[in-house]
Amino acid sequence: MSEDTDLHTTVASFRRLVTSLNRAKTHERLTAAAGVRLDRPDVHVLAYLLDAGEPRRIGAIAEGLQVESPHVTRHVSALEKRGLLERVRDPDDGRAWRIALTPAGTKAAESCRQVTLDWFTGALADWPEDDRAELARLISRLSEDMYVRLRDEEPATPATRR
Repeated sequence: MSEDTDLHTTVASFRRLVTSLNRAKTHERLTAAAGVRLDRPDVHVLAYLLDAGEPRRIGAIAEGLQVESPHVTRHVSALEKRGLLERVRDPDDGRAWRIALTPAGTKAAESCRQVTLDWFTGALADWPEDDRAELARLISRLSEDMYVRLRDEEPATPATRR
């Protein structure tokens, strides 16, 4: 099999995986199993903050999720009203705010994370430990390399042309 064929097969398989995970029915199953009623972007914001392990500024959340800041601001505001997020002073700049998970937000994010982990645990149950470790290493590498490549190829905006 040629490299091009291998790459096409890899991309097609990856696309199928991403499509499966991004389906509306999959999201509905996730939130039902986690016992939370959240939109997909809300889950992404909560999961990002849980993974970050500390409060983050809106801009950092937007960059991490690869979306525009106003999109994050809308979801943060809605999640604040629901008591899942709160604003805390930025210790590096007392004029600025960071967004933090509340205990209820942490619980919701952890529930969604656990359901997702259970799905992957089931899918990988018959895989040898070496294959699971190799998948973890390679998917992490691919994720980072693709993130950097896409970030670096973004067209310059007036704010980034300085």
